[in-house]
Order: sequence, then structure tokens, then C-alpha cells
Amino acid sequence: MISVKKKILIARLLNRVLGFLRGLTGRNMRVQCRRRGVKWDLDLNEGIDLSIYMLGAYESRTMRAYERVIRPGAVVFDIGANIGAHTLHFARLVGPAGRVFAFEPTDFAMAKLRSNLGLNPDLVPRVLLQQCFLVADRTDQPPSSIPSSWPVANQHDDLNLEHLGKPQSLTAATTLTADDFCQREGISRIDFVKIDVDGHEYPVLRGFHQSLLRFRPLILIEIAPFIYEGENAGEFEEFVRFLDALRYDFTDANTGHTLPHDAAALRQLITPGGGVNALLMPRPDQP
Repeated sequence: MISVKKKILIARLLNRVLGFLRGLTGRNMRVQCRRRGVKWDLDLNEGIDLSIYMLGAYESRTMRAYERVIRPGAVVFDIGANIGAHTLHFARLVGPAGRVFAFEPTDFAMAKLRSNLGLNPDLVPRVLLQQCFLVADRTDQPPSSIPSSWPVANQHDDLNLEHLGKPQSLTAATTLTADDFCQREGISRIDFVKIDVDGHEYPVLRGFHQSLLRFRPLILIEIAPFIYEGENAGEFEEFVRFLDALRYDFTDANTGHTLPHDAAALRQLITPGGGVNALLMPRPDQP
């Protein structure tokens, strides 16, 4: 487990080497390719895109974890879909009878998600794109921008100091709670939920509370204590207590190891400046 900053540093070094090699043959850093059965339109100056190109997938160990539990016909919510790095694999796994609801609020990432999905016409009917910002309460107002880009080439003055993400605008996004969405769309089943929204996980969960209790899906969620530092430090404790109160057991999606349900123990376990993708398994209801 390494920090986000170290991951970005490694990606920047790879980007420089790759840019040099591609430049020798007159190629730029935009490429279309096929990786693990999915076709992609990638900008190799972006961290997520570079990972897909070089490693075959973004967060490949996490992908192997959810490949073991998502079945054909499943209903999946991908909250924080970004460019579709997991969305398209979810669509591949659920098959023609399944559905993937992909939530991405930023104009930048949604445009790339639409492009990548369009390159895979067999997956298009399985994915329902939702450009919306999920909140805790329907009266909450969204920010004007959130990070959804991780540039690994050139210098940028507006990067987040903690995770080096670049803010992108939400001009076309609507705002609602996940519970309101489920009610509006008549959702009757959810089998798997992925939430990766860079510190906004707790508000998303609070607005998803009723549906999570009703459907009891598996949940893949990023737990990154460093995002909650400073004035938001107390929110991390509330976030962990909320997950525990939903009656879920915590495991590390990459290793399968059990994770503690205590915020202080998680802070001690997780590398400073890093995070862990946790797979949450619903506990059996007590008689």
C-alpha cells in the first residue's frame, strides 16, 4: 500500500518515458486500444488512462475482487464512474440481462465516459449514464467543481494538495440523493455498489441509507483517512460508524483481509496519504 502522491510520481515518470518513446516514432499521447476485452480512447497524459494502457486495467487487483462476486443479470451502481474504468467492466460482467447505473457529475469525465462506452456498442444497452451529484439531503447544493482528472504531464497550479486531482466543472449535473433516484426510477434491486468520490463518500451514503438497508448490496468503497484531515477529521469517524451501523463486515478488496470497524485503527493501518478499497459484506440478519 503506497500513498497517492507516490503513485502519481510513478505515473509521471512512466508518462515521461512513454512520451519520449512514442515521440521517437512520431506518435502523440492519444491512443485507442483494447484492454481486457474492452476498447478505450485514452489520453496518456492522464493518470487513470495511463494505468489502463500500461497495466491493462485501473486498479486491477480490485477488479479481480469484484469479478468474483458480480454475476450475470446483476444490477450495479457505479458512483464516481469517472471515465468508465470500472463501469465498462461492470457492464461486461452483468451481461445483456444486467444493468449498470453510472453516476458521474463532472463534464470532463462524463464526456470521456460517453466516448469510451460508445466504442463498445455491445455494452451500451447495459449502461445508464447519470450526470448527477449525489448528496446527503435533497436541499444540499453541489460545489462548482470537484477533482476528476489526475494529470501526469506538465505542471498545474490548481491541483488538490492531498491527492493531486485537478478540479473539473459540474455545469450539466443535477443534484439528488441516491434514495430519491431509486424511488424515481423504480429500482427494485441492487446487487453491487461501487463508491469512489474522493472524500464525499459519507454524504453519498447518508442519502443512500434507505435503499442500502432495503437491498443489502455488496459495497466497494474507498476508505482514505487522509482526505478527512483538518476541519473534516471528525467526519471520518462518523463515516466509519455509519458503515458499521449498516451492519456490514469490512474486508480489504485487494487482499481479502478483515479490516477493523474502528476509525482510529483504520488510520493506523492505512498508509499515510493512501487509501484502501474495502469490500463490505452485509452481515446476516440476526434471528
